[in-house]
Amino acid sequence: MKILRVGFILCLVVALSPLHAAPVTGHPRLWLRASDLLRLRSWAVPGNPIYQDGLAELARRAKADMDAKRVPDQDPGATTYVDYPTEMYAELFAFMSLIGSDTATRDDYAQRARTLLMYVIDRALPGAAEGQPFRDPNFSISDRSRWHGEAFALTVDWIYSYLSSADKEKIRTVFLRWVGEDINATTTSFNHPEPIGVVNDPRLVSDQARVRWAGNNYFTGHMRNIGLMSMALDPADDPGEALRKFLGNATGAWLYIFDYLMRTDGRGGLLPEGFEYSPQSAGYVIQLLLALQTAGQDDPKAWGPQVVLAGNPFWDDFVAAYLHSLSPASLASPAFGQVYQPAWYGDSQTYIAPDFIGAFGPLGVYDYVTGNARRLQALRWIETNMAPGGPVGLSDRARDSNFNQNAIFYFMLFDPAAPAPDDPRPSLPLNFFASGLGRILSRSSWDRNASWFTYKLSWNQVDHQNGDGNQVEFYRRGEWLTKERSGYDLDAGGSNNHNTLTLQNDRPDRDPDDYRITNWRLGSQWAYVASGDPKIVARSFGQGFVYVTGDATALYNSTSENATDILHASRSLVWLQPDHIVLFDRAASKTAGRFKRFNLNFPTQAVVSGNLSTMTTASGQKLFVTTVLPAGAAILSEADSVLVGDPANEEPMQFRLIVDALGGPSGVRFLHVLQGASAGVSADAVALIESSTGSPFSGVLLKDTSILFPVDLNASFSGITYAVPASTKIHLITGLSPGAGYDVSTQASAGNSIQVKINTGTTYRADSGGVLEYPPPSLPRPRRRP
Repeated sequence: MKILRVGFILCLVVALSPLHAAPVTGHPRLWLRASDLLRLRSWAVPGNPIYQDGLAELARRAKADMDAKRVPDQDPGATTYVDYPTEMYAELFAFMSLIGSDTATRDDYAQRARTLLMYVIDRALPGAAEGQPFRDPNFSISDRSRWHGEAFALTVDWIYSYLSSADKEKIRTVFLRWVGEDINATTTSFNHPEPIGVVNDPRLVSDQARVRWAGNNYFTGHMRNIGLMSMALDPADDPGEALRKFLGNATGAWLYIFDYLMRTDGRGGLLPEGFEYSPQSAGYVIQLLLALQTAGQDDPKAWGPQVVLAGNPFWDDFVAAYLHSLSPASLASPAFGQVYQPAWYGDSQTYIAPDFIGAFGPLGVYDYVTGNARRLQALRWIETNMAPGGPVGLSDRARDSNFNQNAIFYFMLFDPAAPAPDDPRPSLPLNFFASGLGRILSRSSWDRNASWFTYKLSWNQVDHQNGDGNQVEFYRRGEWLTKERSGYDLDAGGSNNHNTLTLQNDRPDRDPDDYRITNWRLGSQWAYVASGDPKIVARSFGQGFVYVTGDATALYNSTSENATDILHASRSLVWLQPDHIVLFDRAASKTAGRFKRFNLNFPTQAVVSGNLSTMTTASGQKLFVTTVLPAGAAILSEADSVLVGDPANEEPMQFRLIVDALGGPSGVRFLHVLQGASAGVSADAVALIESSTGSPFSGVLLKDTSILFPVDLNASFSGITYAVPASTKIHLITGLSPGAGYDVSTQASAGNSIQVKINTGTTYRADSGGVLEYPPPSLPRPRRRP
């Protein structure tokens, strides 16, 4: 059914797509056309700092490297990192040959590009040979190919008139081999479409795991390289169009699957591998889509609707998700200058918001040529202000010598005559939900002193994902009070680093150093091998609150590892804006005596006094954590440890709060209240509320607001009765049927309290997430105190 539904959407895109131009027969045609050259040459002038201090300076240094024979002589032809990747230099010189100020300058750059291009091609020409420079079968499918693989096709296209017939024959021979290696790549799991040769066919997306792995950065890198190589040569130089025919494979198999992922399990603008690799994964796709547009090959009637970038809402969401994922305020990093802190997910080497120029650059170029001025302005603002280094570091980023394509995109993105772009963030809503990865990002405002709440409950099946199901994070007034502890393969993605529960399960039959043993020791959700997907049961963006319930049970069990002891693991929560978060966790196992723990990560060590834990940041802000349930829990505050992997550079979380249900009961409920507060503010009183009749509900009284959750997530509702002080003004009852009707009655009780009864009825209605607000927000009621 899902395939049919997406197929309908794609057909609708075809029907609504504008007419497309015929394929471009001249050169250049990849990322830019001959008609763009006069404009770009007018930008390549000393008065344009992006050019003068960026691209031109990079080209000057590159020429010096070549003249000193560092390139190509010091390129060993390896398959991964090298100091002087020959093809990257060729790409830069080829681009400069298009925008140079005079014929002599352009000729010099073109000849340099040809020399370097043919240096690699001549050495690759004899065929694949393991371990040989430029000939190893992994050269076309490993790290180097994704980092710089676009350079070969672009260089060919950009200096086409400088290549002889013999050059083109050699290039075609090598390209055909590389394409064949890409189409059969096994760099990681599910790293090529199957069945091989099938295009635009639902069989390609019938395997959910294969669809999810299409978000992998190697997969999209192979796709980009196949597509670019297939479009680089003219038909006259490609007998029988043996190379050109692979464009149908790149678009009809690789892009077909990725497009399906974006509309289903990646819907909402976030890709599965997180901030470390998703900028690359998305960038490779956009680079191909841009090339299809400039080459006149983005015709849905010829290749399928997936070739039309503007036809997929994912890319607007991609930009919005980025903005929602960055901290309200920037901070000064000793190593990087002005940086923003992201709501990170996935593996992390350095905890700062990365530069998305490899994705936002080609997206902005696409927007320039297609007239999407609004998104183009947003991208220019982002790349000026939110990339590491901020506005001061713009010139440094525009001469990035690690990836010359980045400098090319900076140059092409910034029209020197364009007015300064406006900040796009105030026009965005305060709440964001990416349904594909179950990600909620919500803030109290777009100013720098906003409170910011994040939640995540995602499937966990591909590289670089972590055990972060039901994770919460909280940022307030310029700093994180609690967040995930980011790292690379940190504790094998263990849930202890992700502000969620850890639950002991059956031990897998694995070697002690296997990652699954690490997952088991920590009570973590399973990487790769979980029994199934979690589910966001309900969510609401209410007036002054965010509510969500997520069932993560399947993530804690692994059928393939014979670890299936967890009967239930779910979390319900309410963020009562701006400063309070109420967490209600349910955990049950078949076997008693196994640990069940609640975890929060902190930047400084918390002080525990009874059931109140207090963390004070370096600036003096506080996070109060009140443990309401279970009674008699053991509460431990300790420095974070590492079993395997590495914490990210500049990661602020260094300590952990652990709440352990003593004795390892087979079933337990955790109930916590988190309160952010400024220096000098005391913790608010928190009182437990439990229903006395009807369905079991538990919750808290917080100031003048009562918040209740069902004890058993799967039980049917049979009415509830509970008592609260008469001063209670607002009631939030969660876990009800979305949109259903209910009656509410209150009656004075002993001790200046009231008894509240809620039954199914007709007077009031729960919202779309099953939250009943009483009195409803449509009626006059007191403002919640901050």
